[in-house]
Amino acid sequence: MPVYPSLRTLLEPLDSPAQARERVLSELLRPLPEGSQAFWWVEDGGRFSLQTALGLAGMPLGEVGVVEEAAFQKGYPGPVEGWSQGLPAAEVGPHLLQHLSVQLPASPEPPVGQNLLLPLVLERRVWAVLHLYAPSPLDEPRLKRAIQSAQAVVPLLQQIHRWEAAERKALWLSAINTLLSHPEPESPPPLEASAATWLKSRLQDALEEATRLARAEGARLVAFKEGQVHTLAQAGWDAGLPVETALRAALTEQLGEGRRIALPRYDLYPARHPELVEAGLHSLFILSVPYQSQALLLFSSQAGWFPDAETQEFLGEMATALGVVQREWALRQELAWAAFTDPLTGLGNRRAFERDLEKLPHRARGRLAMLVVLDLDRFKSINDSFGHIHADHVLVRLAGVLRSRARAGDRAYRLGGDEFALIIEGPPSLNPSRIAERYRALVEEVRVSESVHLQVSLGYAVYPSDAPDTEALWRLADHRMYQDKASRRNRASQTPPPLIPHETLLVRLARRMGQALGFSPAEMQGLEAGCYLLQLALGELSLGPVTLSDSLLREGARILVFLHQHREGGRPSSWTGEAIPRAARVLQVAHWFTQALKEVEGRSARSVEEALAALQQEASPYFDPDAVSALLSLREWLEELVT
Repeated sequence: MPVYPSLRTLLEPLDSPAQARERVLSELLRPLPEGSQAFWWVEDGGRFSLQTALGLAGMPLGEVGVVEEAAFQKGYPGPVEGWSQGLPAAEVGPHLLQHLSVQLPASPEPPVGQNLLLPLVLERRVWAVLHLYAPSPLDEPRLKRAIQSAQAVVPLLQQIHRWEAAERKALWLSAINTLLSHPEPESPPPLEASAATWLKSRLQDALEEATRLARAEGARLVAFKEGQVHTLAQAGWDAGLPVETALRAALTEQLGEGRRIALPRYDLYPARHPELVEAGLHSLFILSVPYQSQALLLFSSQAGWFPDAETQEFLGEMATALGVVQREWALRQELAWAAFTDPLTGLGNRRAFERDLEKLPHRARGRLAMLVVLDLDRFKSINDSFGHIHADHVLVRLAGVLRSRARAGDRAYRLGGDEFALIIEGPPSLNPSRIAERYRALVEEVRVSESVHLQVSLGYAVYPSDAPDTEALWRLADHRMYQDKASRRNRASQTPPPLIPHETLLVRLARRMGQALGFSPAEMQGLEAGCYLLQLALGELSLGPVTLSDSLLREGARILVFLHQHREGGRPSSWTGEAIPRAARVLQVAHWFTQALKEVEGRSARSVEEALAALQQEASPYFDPDAVSALLSLREWLEELVT
């Protein structure tokens, strides 16, 4: 009997079990005639799959497929009991593969050669078969030496098999651990999209590894939702192939029962999808993903491909890991959302603000970046007058406005109480002052009651032109906000409250224009009185509880006298010879604009842009240019107000 060196000595230069097995089989073929072949089969659930073949030129292993144990037993040339006892047996005749119904690339008249079959038994079970084939019969001494050589390498083949099993297990466990042991994804809002991309990439990596280790050609992770099947991740062969369409009702029902589905000949499956078969799909293995309404599909273009029992167990663990990762990711998302979100408004909280502000210098390279700090004016009086529940509802409405009407990419935060902040990025051409005032207008559109709107103090700073770092940026914006608050309080102390509680478009627009032109308190009161009397005359208001003093009534009436007196020769004039008051010039423009937005007989309603364009065409000969400029400066506010 030949004495082979130890496994370490024989296989030390090799780095894989497959190479080691080929080395051992090559040693067996060396003393046999030229053209001899060696085959190594491994049992899996009563079937044997060909793991290694030497000398089988022009025929891939995948084309051999799997062979039932009963077929091997029938082709075993020794006594029946010899199979289960692991006795070697030899026979002169056609190639054993032909007996196993494997079509060989050979001549029409198959040669008669020598078949040597050695079952390997472990715990009274044949777990592997070594098959040697010589193209011509061997004489007795040569056959005896071949049998002795085969028996001598059995321990080596067993060690290689254990080596391969351990390596395969290590690879599977590594793939599963890689999927499970991931770093904490940065997923709090507004980074949800990047977190979703991270998850999809991780799932795809896992599918690619499962495809390779299962010796499949492709894999899909699919989800079931509302009767539809959606692909979440895919890997391997023919990414465009809609393999998910193979999951018809019968298969989906079996998956719902927790069963694994193996279709090694999908091309013969009665409910097959013809387009898939035509595209090359011949084998399919499906199992459900725990904790999710999902399934894992692996497939091959080779007929008869089928994962062995051990691989199925590893695939089951991989599917469990896929479900766990997605469930944990969803939980992490919820926890991250809670950690970085204000629970009342749903905006980012102070922690999210500080995190995003710290990252601003890295994100804002070559772009304008600004911080806006907002503090609601006299919000305590809203709590005192309307109650905390109503005040909370006001904050929720404000948050809804900031979310739904903010510029794309702008991020809003509630820092606490009635203090809010915005981080804004954009091209260098952005006008910071205009953007800040736009947000002021948005906030002040939020109603507290029928006649009361929010008021807000605001400060902003631009990075890096106003401040070299984020701490200084925040400090400067906060300082400017308090300056604005002090200025507004000073103006409020000098300006009586609005005379007109009716918040019509004309009244609000006239007030805004008067503020833009720096109207004195007396001018503002006269303007409001003119608006009130005009809307009463037009039937747009009913006579309500507003009581004006005689002097204000006279001033309002005086302003209305000039309503239709326009500029002549570039200077304001009137039939009275008196210069048209500024309040009347503002009311002229505001009234013309609000009427232009309405539908009248013979003309449909105009949009804000259309009305502004028409106003500019008529402005030069008719309207005061300062009043027109004041209106045009409110363009964005008007867009938001009218929308």
